[in-house]
Amino acid sequence: MKRIKEIRIQNFKAFQEEQIFEFGAKGKNVLVYGNNGSGKSSLFWALYTLLQSSIKNTVGVQKYFVDYEEGNQNTHQSLKNVFMEAGADAHIKMTSIDTETQHEETFTISHEVINTDVPLIQELNLASDFINYKLLHNFYRGSHKVEVNIWPVFERDIFPFLAEGAQNWLDDIIKTPTLDIPKGPGGRASHGAPKDNFIGKLDTLNAKIETLLADIQSTANKFLKDEFNSGEDKVRISLSFWKKFDWNLVKQEIWKDDHQHIRHEGLKISLSVEVKQDGENDEWKPITRIQSFLNEAQLTRIAIAIRIGALRTRPQNAQFKILVLDDMLISLDLSNRMDVIRIILNKERKESLNFFDEYQKIILTHDPGFYELIKRHTDDSDWKYMKLNSTDVISEAPELREDIGRVDKAMAFLVTGELDACGTELRKETESIVDKYLNGLNTASNGEFEPLMNKLNSALNKVREKNRVDFNRSVSSLGLSKDVIAKLETDFQSDDDLSPEQKGKLTSLRRYLIRYISSQIDFNSNSETIILEVKENLKRILNPSAHDSFDPLYAAELQSALDSVVQLKEALDREAQGEEEE
Repeated sequence: MKRIKEIRIQNFKAFQEEQIFEFGAKGKNVLVYGNNGSGKSSLFWALYTLLQSSIKNTVGVQKYFVDYEEGNQNTHQSLKNVFMEAGADAHIKMTSIDTETQHEETFTISHEVINTDVPLIQELNLASDFINYKLLHNFYRGSHKVEVNIWPVFERDIFPFLAEGAQNWLDDIIKTPTLDIPKGPGGRASHGAPKDNFIGKLDTLNAKIETLLADIQSTANKFLKDEFNSGEDKVRISLSFWKKFDWNLVKQEIWKDDHQHIRHEGLKISLSVEVKQDGENDEWKPITRIQSFLNEAQLTRIAIAIRIGALRTRPQNAQFKILVLDDMLISLDLSNRMDVIRIILNKERKESLNFFDEYQKIILTHDPGFYELIKRHTDDSDWKYMKLNSTDVISEAPELREDIGRVDKAMAFLVTGELDACGTELRKETESIVDKYLNGLNTASNGEFEPLMNKLNSALNKVREKNRVDFNRSVSSLGLSKDVIAKLETDFQSDDDLSPEQKGKLTSLRRYLIRYISSQIDFNSNSETIILEVKENLKRILNPSAHDSFDPLYAAELQSALDSVVQLKEALDREAQGEEEE
């Protein structure tokens, strides 16, 4: 499998001097926080531009790296940073790594160097997806007076990423057969057989688009049902190719730059929504003008489902693919956001969502609370955490720093002798670990404070209850009657009234019983032992470090506390994993 190891951006949009985003030798997923204007979207568009360059010609790439001149329209698509000197080098470089062989390759786009026109980056472009709030909003943007037409969304955000042989769908649509009608001598439109043949090709193209829409519609509806509506039929969508390619439309040279309005008026994919009505007849009520009568959360869920439907039509066996999300959930409340994140992170290990695990994920957000929540429910063995910051001076470039985990911070404070700070970080990490185990992704604050000791007790009770349930399940699986179980008090191996099978099951039961009793008394299970040790550390070390106290702190004690916090995380992760598998 191939992953992104590093991105270097110089003199592009918000970035000035070369900015390096290191994803690590394993090509980790990345979570980036940044305030408005800090460069998050610049990273988003740098990645997007580099991937798209694999299907563009040289001029189509170079236009982003020329110096802007107000009087020269040929420079008006330049994305060079406006505060850098004219002629300053500008580039985007991406280094990929094969996680098995550790082989690296670097791909560059600039005015002078373009080496992305290769199968690997073309595959990455077709298999990946980029979603931000604006792209989702485009699904239902429009006047309240008219039905939503999402042809422009498909043309801009979906067709370019669908493979069709050696080219993408949009190129295939443009080149054959909609670029221009056949013409005879004198430049007049051909008639007769040439016209009939051309119309036949248009009909074939229209049918192909309708088949694609049916596939996306089916996947989107299943996604809405299974992931957003708990397996119930509540909402369903329809995608209809209502206005299609025909002779008269193509005749207007619809792919000219200044004819976009003709194309977008002459082609229409309608998005229709039906809502199931409560009652005996299970009737479906159509919602016309969805942008007027559905709320932002409902519309966003529908847009996400359609994007996922389109994503599932892309190459699924690609060796290299990324999923980039830039504040795509900005319009949703925390509950709806966490529904989407639970899906994307596949926290419940659903087989139907395993395809998300194949993507290297890059999540960008300007919401610090959301950032901390995602950070809490991911692991630094698989993720990198970064923070971008911009100042009030518009001409200054944003600053990037890696946001290391609390355990690493605690270790750094321990090395430098800042023992109180070390204890504070360990206390915060302990609370984060326990919250994650107790609540999963449902950790929205209700404004009420609960002491950490209470949370540790709750975690201990949960582990013990799980042990009890596991024991009961093991006993039930043996299928023994009470009379047979009572034989445990006797020398059951010599009992001729018992069959060999019953004796074997009683032996297993005795083993289960000893294991369970040991976990409940002095010989605690591993997870219980660790929780009890952390409770002692909380009283003796971590609480004093967080409050004004005369109790001295010792480096050796903090090192022991640090080790126990690491063990707590590993133990509770195992407990949570076991619950998911059950």
